[in-house]
Amino acid sequence: MKIFVAFILPVLVLFSCKKENSDFIWERSFSPGDAKFISATGDSGFIACGMMNGYPSLVRFSKTKTVVLDYSYEAEGQFTSAWADTSGFVAAGNTGGKLLLLRAGKNGNTIWDTTFTSDFSVDRTRLIYYDQGNFMVIGSPDPDATDQPSSGILFVRFDTTGQVFLKNEISGTDFISASDGISDPQGNIYLAVTLMPAGANTRAAVIKYNSDLQKIWETEIYNNPDISSACLGIVMNNQDSLLVTGKTEVARTDGILDNSYIVSLSKSGIIGKKKYLENSNRGVALIPWDDGRFLLLNSNCFIISIIDPGNGYTADNLRFFSVCNSYTTDAFGSSIAKYYDGNILAAGMRGGNFFLALKSSM
Repeated sequence: MKIFVAFILPVLVLFSCKKENSDFIWERSFSPGDAKFISATGDSGFIACGMMNGYPSLVRFSKTKTVVLDYSYEAEGQFTSAWADTSGFVAAGNTGGKLLLLRAGKNGNTIWDTTFTSDFSVDRTRLIYYDQGNFMVIGSPDPDATDQPSSGILFVRFDTTGQVFLKNEISGTDFISASDGISDPQGNIYLAVTLMPAGANTRAAVIKYNSDLQKIWETEIYNNPDISSACLGIVMNNQDSLLVTGKTEVARTDGILDNSYIVSLSKSGIIGKKKYLENSNRGVALIPWDDGRFLLLNSNCFIISIIDPGNGYTADNLRFFSVCNSYTTDAFGSSIAKYYDGNILAAGMRGGNFFLALKSSM
């Protein structure tokens, strides 16, 4: 029997007060851990989830940025995606190498939980919400876990009552990891994946599945066979195209470094423009912004590139920290979201702690 604990009052929280010269409108650091996902909620608050002290954890905030729920699952692992409504939340993650799903009420009472075993270890998940309480969760190994003996992608379709409608596991002899996924109105699913054929370097790719999880196409993203690449984030640009991001190794005078990038891709798998962004960095998340623009989160130092597809993918930067070195930082972003007031929510790790911040978009 699994045991859950939920705290309505904040515990194990180290509050970082906003200083006059702060880089943020608001920031907060929790116990040792890593925040993997953040999202605004319909009540003008927000949720964030990840791992604290080795356990899957979720924190919910009100509009005033006060903690209203601090939830911890009593088995080692982490949450990597979540969804919330006024009645509670759904969280997805992993424990003991298994995919973990649960539904809890607004006061943290566990309504149901379940785990799914696969032929590979599930390290990360992505929830896709359809409508009327229906979801698809996608689980896979971490893209850096290329030494795992097996890999694959696990699809589970379910609803808020815990009823499972579909479980489909896709595996093969070569390494594969799905870092992000989206769905279009027709139910097609597009995955940002990292591949590694036997004896080769990792490769960035996008795979399209139809609503029955039949593969429609697989497209590699400008891969040089002599270097490693990964595809880590994906977003719908418009009805006809996608934007993807990730990391590609490049040769610099100071050695081989990761470089983040942005690439356009048609919904039929045809590759368009590519632009390199930040040195010593990786693009890990993409979200729609305004006026047809997008925000791209570069993990090291939480550097945000503002992407304008209508202007040659010109990228201006918004730095979260006024002083931060991407080569030596201990601040790593994982997720961003648009807050109700037009500013930017961010989640990640700073100094080894579960870190959240609200940054002005100006």
